[in-house]
Amino acid sequence: MNRTLRFGLAFTGIGLLAFVMVALAQDTGAGTFDALVSIKELMEQTITPATDQLWSAYQEPSSPEEWKKMENASVTLLAATTLTAMGGTGPMDNEWARQPGWQAFNRALIEAGKAALVASRNKDQEALLAAGDLLLPPCEGCHAAYNPAVVNGE
Repeated sequence: MNRTLRFGLAFTGIGLLAFVMVALAQDTGAGTFDALVSIKELMEQTITPATDQLWSAYQEPSSPEEWKKMENASVTLLAATTLTAMGGTGPMDNEWARQPGWQAFNRALIEAGKAALVASRNKDQEALLAAGDLLLPPCEGCHAAYNPAVVNGE
């Protein structure tokens, strides 16, 4: 079989596969999102451990494994904040997620997570510390506005 024919068959196959996947996604409702946990659960079990890891960078990571932990924390933070932007199963989660203030805090947290990811991949402690500083305002501001009990230690 010549090269052009193989390329044509491969291209046709890929196109057919893409068409079938789009059709199945439309039929099954794939791409829709239903929250499975509350924002509180995401905060306590995912975001807090990730930010705690990133805030521990005041002691410079000294091994590839420690830098990998920082990178993993950054990825975890980014994944979780993507979900908090969509709401959750808690009583106020979906209402909060629709509010411009919530969205602004969430975007700021995502930007801090992006900065932490770049810093950890570049093994740049100064940039990682700066990213940690970027985390504090959206965390405290969001808690003060949407869940003051957390800020007050209740």
